[in-house]
Parts: sequence; C-alpha cells; structure tokens
Amino acid sequence: MAQLHPIFGDQETADVILKLIPSEGPELSPLYLHSQALRKSEFFEARLSERWSLADGVRPIELTLSDCQNVDGYVKCIQMMYSLERFTFSSVQEALSLLQIASELLFTDCLNSCMQYLEAVPWSAENEHQIRASIMSLQLHLSPDLAVRLSTSGCVQDFNPLNTMGEILSELLSLVSNGASSKAREITKRVLHDNMQITTSPTFADVNKSALFRELQNNLDIVKSQLCKFANYFSWNSYQISIASSALCWLLDEMFALEIADMAVKMIAEEQELAQLVVSRIYQNPFTETLFKILVRLLRALQIGQVICQRSVRLSLVKTWLPVIAKLTHDDEYLIKDNELHNSLEEGMSSLVTTLPMADQEQIFKIWISSCLRSKKAWPDLSTAFDMWCNKLRQAQCEIDLGPSLHLSEASDPHSIICSSKNHTYP
Repeated sequence: MAQLHPIFGDQETADVILKLIPSEGPELSPLYLHSQALRKSEFFEARLSERWSLADGVRPIELTLSDCQNVDGYVKCIQMMYSLERFTFSSVQEALSLLQIASELLFTDCLNSCMQYLEAVPWSAENEHQIRASIMSLQLHLSPDLAVRLSTSGCVQDFNPLNTMGEILSELLSLVSNGASSKAREITKRVLHDNMQITTSPTFADVNKSALFRELQNNLDIVKSQLCKFANYFSWNSYQISIASSALCWLLDEMFALEIADMAVKMIAEEQELAQLVVSRIYQNPFTETLFKILVRLLRALQIGQVICQRSVRLSLVKTWLPVIAKLTHDDEYLIKDNELHNSLEEGMSSLVTTLPMADQEQIFKIWISSCLRSKKAWPDLSTAFDMWCNKLRQAQCEIDLGPSLHLSEASDPHSIICSSKNHTYP
C-alpha cells in the first residue's frame, strides 16, 4: 500500500525503479521512486499504464530514460514531483533547464512554476535571448504574463513597438528641451543611437527623425514666440529663449551625429519668419549669438560634405541669412567677440556661395552688394568668391565671342581662352 506522502529514494516503499542513462559518461545508480508521485507527469502516467499490467504487484516496475542530456536536471524535476511546497529555482538558467525537461515529461505543475518564476525575476539581455530561444524550440503555450513580458506576437492587443518608442522618445526630448539634467540627456542620446544600430529595425530610424524634427520645430516656435514679444517691447522670458537655444544646439548636434541633419538644414534655410524676427529689433537681441553658432555649424557641415543638400536648399540658406547677418553686424553696438566664430561664419558663407551656379551667385552678390558693402564694416567679406564669379563672367563672354572657333582643348584651359580673346579682332 502506497504511503500518503512517499519519500524520494525510499527503497522499501518504492514501486518503480528508474534508470537514467546519460548521453555521455558512466551509467548512474537507479532511482527508487513511487508511482503515486510520478503520475503527476503525463509522460510517466502513460509509461506506467503500459507496464502496470505486466507487473506481478510485488516487484517494482523498471523504466529507462536513455540519452539524457542533463541527468541532474531530470533528478531535480522528479524530486519536485514529491514536493508539497512551492517549487523554487536558483537561477534563470536552472528554470530554463527544468522547463525543457518538464516539457519532455509533460509535468504541468513544474512547467507552470518555471514560467511563473521566469516572468517574475529580472533578466539580462542574454537571459531574454535564452528564454525566447527556449520557448521557440519547445513550442510551449506561454502563461499570459510571461507572453506579455516577452511581447510575443498577438499577446498584447494593439501593441505597436514603433508607436511606443515614438511616444517615449518624445517625452525624453521634451525633457531635454526643458533643461533636463545631463543624465537625462545621456539616456536620450543612448536611445537615439541604439535606434540606429544595424541590428535594429530600419523603421526605428524614422522614429528618430520624426521625434527630433518635431522637437526642433517646437524649440524654434518657442524662440519665435519670445522674439516676437521682444521685438514689440512686450514682456518676454529670457530663460525660455536660453533653454530653447541650448536645446536647439543639442538637437542639431545629435542630428549631425546620426547623419540625418539634411532636413534640419532645409528647415533653417527656409525659416523666413525667424529671420524677420531676429532683425526686427537688433540691439541686444537675445538670440543673435546662438543663431551665429547654428549657422556656423550648418555651413561647416556643408563645406566639408558632412551634409549633402540640394542646390535650392543651399541657395535658400544664403538668401535667407546673408542679409540677416549683415543687418545684425551693421550696428556698431554689436561685435562678434569670438574671432573664431566671426571667421568661420564668413568662411562658411563664402564657401557655400562657390557651390552655386552663376545665375544663383548673381542673386547672392546683388544681396551682398546692397546689404553688406553699403555698411562701413562691409561684412561678411565675400570678395574672393565675387572675384571668381566675375572672372567666370569674363570667361563666359570670351567663349561667346569666339563662338565656333573655340576648340575643345582650348575650352578646357581658361588661359587659352584669355590668350585667344586677346588675338580676336572685335568689330
């Protein structure tokens, strides 16, 4: 007669002898077990039902499990069949190991306990990878809580990783825009850069773009709102402009780092409203220095090819901001104290002009002559680019004058054009 609570390994009362044969190594001593405990496993229930009729009721039934990969795990799992208390596990690795064995033995109580444990404890990235791999290989029906934590397909209604990332990234960027701590900025930067990793879905790059450009526009709107008050001598908030200016510089730096700054250049290039507000009240304008730093950053990126923009964007950038720079620096009250900033702004603007075709340059130099040269500072100085443009005009006219007589070899050499033009007899 079976005991009410059989004891694992009790040879006197055992009615089953189980041999576990490892896949490697020597054969182990048999386990003396009890059918009352083993029947908690559907696998053993079936094996015992097959053999019970063959037993004489006195001699224990003998069972064999061959090619066991983890003998200790089988022993641990069988011991749990004897337990009247809650099952415990020492680690995620142990729970995963027992999950596989419990799945093989169809030991439902152990399966549920393994999943309950895995759902409740912290995971490392490696742990999560192991859990996912194990679940996929075993094709188990997960507990609802473990399925939700793993975010497996179909387990959470209306769950959209892209929308979730977009929402949380917007919140993080909003913190940055409101003067968040360096820790918050560091975390936000890490999220942005991790979204661009090769192992990450390409659609997360679009999430970055949308969130960054939206926040860039939000901060531009804050600056314009305060500059409008400043220009009309209304009460304005210098702190808000300071915070928004800092955020704009940070956002642009991240866009450049992520190689998605081309749209930011276009946005700034077409900011006619901001350009008008900046010059509406020039003296002690609170955004001038930040504006110059932003323009230098954009011009430098275009100059070295860090950002590639269409001709129309490059033209808009110069046409929008060249007259603004000129007006902001006409007043003797304003001086760019940072010589490096002064030189970089002038060099960047001049370099950008040279990337444009002659017809576009004509528009630029008309603006330059009317807005820059008429002031006693005559700044920024685009005379080098202007001289190059004038020389191209002369060269172009020589080509027109020479007409069909100009050989292809001469056309490739500007010196030959000039020499030929000297020998040409004009009517």
